[in-house]
Amino acid sequence: MPFLDISPLELIALLALAVMLFGPDKLPGAVQGVARTLRQFREFTRNAQDDLKKELGPEFQDLELTDLHPKNFVRKHVLGPEGSDDPAFREIRDITQTINGEIRGASDGARRLAADDATPDDALYRAPAPRLAAGERPPFDADAT
Repeated sequence: MPFLDISPLELIALLALAVMLFGPDKLPGAVQGVARTLRQFREFTRNAQDDLKKELGPEFQDLELTDLHPKNFVRKHVLGPEGSDDPAFREIRDITQTINGEIRGASDGARRLAADDATPDDALYRAPAPRLAAGERPPFDADAT
């Protein structure tokens, strides 16, 4: 069961390294220091998020940091829950679905034609080799060697 993408063996190795670096007597103090730093970092991010909500105003009170990604921001605050019912958006969505269906149909048809074709790919580009009479030497091209 990985914890933060760390396997149990790696976790044991990290604990052994910590004991060797800090020693058994200083290890509890080091762990407390790391925990205190993590708490301070969480508090800092929480305060920054609260300040951002305060600056943006009451319409952004439900703002999450993941909402600041451009795609999520547009989806949530520009389109909104009623944005998908807008006739312009509905028309664009219908056109997109129609085009996607036509593309899928064309690609399926091309795939069927390619599967039906029994000739190898390079056979379409190779000219047939000329037949030589008995005892005739093949043509020699000095530039080809």
